[in-house]
Amino acid sequence: MTQNLPIGAVTSPHAVRVRRTPSSRVPRVRLYAVLTLLGVAAAAGGAVASALPGTVPVRETAGSYEIGGARLTATGPGVFRGPGGAALVVERTAGETRAGASAGLDGEHMTGTCILADAARTEVCRFTLNGAALSAVDTWTGDGWHRRYDDGRETDIAVAGGQPVPVPFAVGR
Repeated sequence: MTQNLPIGAVTSPHAVRVRRTPSSRVPRVRLYAVLTLLGVAAAAGGAVASALPGTVPVRETAGSYEIGGARLTATGPGVFRGPGGAALVVERTAGETRAGASAGLDGEHMTGTCILADAARTEVCRFTLNGAALSAVDTWTGDGWHRRYDDGRETDIAVAGGQPVPVPFAVGR
């Protein structure tokens, strides 16, 4: 862009020409660039949210034990069997509840044990997932467990009925 500025009289044949270089311009932010960046940020946030485990529902009755949509049917007092060879044994004695489970979890073999002291509001669990050892501590929240694995991963378990129920399954893995 050029501009003629007269020096002296308007009729003078001499003029000063000023050239503006593109680097001296203030950059303009384009609307499509802002919308693209917002879209990328929203997609990244959605990917992170979908990667986090959701709350897993658990319900125990005399006739069944349900966890995350899977139903194990009682075959005896404290003994439950489910699809794919899943099994759970819950033993309640004076002072504590012990539970052990074996199941397929996302195509991997899993075994787990949990010990819940009746007076305590924490449950200590140990798992073997495809041969690898893993442990977790569950803390009672009033309506379920907040589980923290020894590798730092966390998940929530919603328990129907408002009473602590052992969960010897490696949920949220």
